[in-house]
Amino acid sequence: MKSQTTSLISSIFAACAFFLSWNAAFTCSFVQFSAINNDTPLNIGFGLWGHSWYALSASLNNSFIFQFCLSYTGTPLDGPMKAARVFAIIALVLGGVFFFSSLIAGCRPPDKRMLTRSEGVGYLLACLCQGFALLLLNSNMCTNNSLIAALQADIAQSENVQIDFNDTCTLSTGARTCISAIVFWFLAALASCHATSAGRKEEQARKGNLNEPLVPNDIL
Repeated sequence: MKSQTTSLISSIFAACAFFLSWNAAFTCSFVQFSAINNDTPLNIGFGLWGHSWYALSASLNNSFIFQFCLSYTGTPLDGPMKAARVFAIIALVLGGVFFFSSLIAGCRPPDKRMLTRSEGVGYLLACLCQGFALLLLNSNMCTNNSLIAALQADIAQSENVQIDFNDTCTLSTGARTCISAIVFWFLAALASCHATSAGRKEEQARKGNLNEPLVPNDIL
């Protein structure tokens, strides 16, 4: 049936969107600052809930640089950053609820499924909220980053290290997966609405066939 196939496609789009949304929400590299005068590529990422950082570990023969993720403990966050957090979680929860509900509904017989447009509307709202997560690009974390400024001040005091970072951030893995999640939420919404319309037409067709007499009237 056409409605079942389209509903399956909608679930596949929603699954992709959900996992992309999860990665965008909890990665430590939504945006990044790159060193502009360093031979070794050095990028420091900043996410919605934490940021990447580096530590130097020296052994007897070699030195190793480790990258790890830190939370924003003690770092002031402005309005756009807080709003981006809220909308990212809303998109993840709202889209996830409708996605898992569609999986549960898929286990029911076709004649007992509820044919409503709420799933498509839910995916569309998740798409909008996912887009608002990009408000991080307008926050101080991206345009006037205090952590980068403090790091730059520490580097300036060192005579052996000369590293300068960009003044503004660039898109990193988290922002790209966020944009991809927006596209997949939208595709899931379109496919879900199309599946609902197709399902209603199929249901009306079945009811029309039941209204026809099993025995022609001229035989009676």
